[in-house]
Amino acid sequence: MSPDYQLYFSRLCQGLYKQREFWQANAFREPNLSWQAENQALSTALLSLDEEGLAQLENDVASLAKYLSPYISDLDELLSIAGYIETCPAKLPELANEMRFFPSHIPGRKWQQIRYFHQAAPAKAERLVDWCCGKGHLGRFLALTESCQVLGLEWDQSLVDAGNELANSLTAGELSIVPCDVLDAAAGEWLAAGDHIFALHACGDLHRRMLQLAGQQQLAAVSFAPCCYQKISADQHSFLSSAAEKTELALRRQDLHTIVQETVTAPKAVQNKRILLQQWRLGFDALQRDIRGIDAYFSTPSLPQSSLQLGFEGFCRLLADKRQLLLPAEVDWKHYQALGLKRFNDARRLDLARLVFRRSLELAVVLDQLLYLQDNGFAVELLQFCPKHLSPRNLLINAWRD
Repeated sequence: MSPDYQLYFSRLCQGLYKQREFWQANAFREPNLSWQAENQALSTALLSLDEEGLAQLENDVASLAKYLSPYISDLDELLSIAGYIETCPAKLPELANEMRFFPSHIPGRKWQQIRYFHQAAPAKAERLVDWCCGKGHLGRFLALTESCQVLGLEWDQSLVDAGNELANSLTAGELSIVPCDVLDAAAGEWLAAGDHIFALHACGDLHRRMLQLAGQQQLAAVSFAPCCYQKISADQHSFLSSAAEKTELALRRQDLHTIVQETVTAPKAVQNKRILLQQWRLGFDALQRDIRGIDAYFSTPSLPQSSLQLGFEGFCRLLADKRQLLLPAEVDWKHYQALGLKRFNDARRLDLARLVFRRSLELAVVLDQLLYLQDNGFAVELLQFCPKHLSPRNLLINAWRD
């Protein structure tokens, strides 16, 4: 029997709305969180974590939930909703001999994602569409394994050219990539009734646009794994389904950003640089509060990891220049760098109370999208298509017309 997706969505929205003080509070933005005054026991427990205990909770969702459940009411029930999602087989089928050279142009993790995605999303049409296809790695694989015609849509002309060149090596099937901004009003003209759209990690507005077109046109099927939910033009997330009309839950762009705050696939050196950037940003945050005399978060632009070469003082001066903040002649840079380190250590611990809701927030967004497709006449299913170590964004919606 098919899962009652509408019931799961309703329960998720109710639970998230009830616990919104935790997942709306970001310790990296504010040193004092709204829930701390009323839940001092939780605050004390988190701030007292040693490095070993902190690392375990950051890397093990089950342990984190167990640790937090005595302090956050109904947390176990909310998190248990994720347990119904069917997980695809962990073992991939053997590849045919002619495929052994296929992944030579594809990064290893991406190649594995493509194979798991294909295993979980069987083709249901004569023509397939690779949505926001980049160089068309997924499209080429689909064309060859399904011996069919694939249309790739991609806005970056350099990727279009590179992808079409790679497509020339196909020994079966056909892939043609065309330049197309899928957010343009005319994008739907590339789609035909009976197409099956595939989208592996299309970001934010890109996969939302695909959903809207799927609802408007007589497509045969849609298979997509959403990604980067926060990459939307609006400050506020808009739910799509009729079921969402009954919920009080409201999500901001920064709440969507919470969903993707996982680094399980990043190399250790990259993670270390990211940590240092966060420490320095918090040091600058402490400095700007003192300079402005306003104890509030001051939005600043992201800086690349190469900015670490400037040292802490140079990093702060660059941020101040970008926000036209006049720095005093004398600044105790060591003091603010140390404050940044302390803020970072405290924030890592306190933020666990927000990050435990990541998957629940993601499921609320994804189930709404699934129900929107159901509203528009599709049969639907929700799967985890690959292991988390290959991608934390491993949710896949399959939708097809019976």
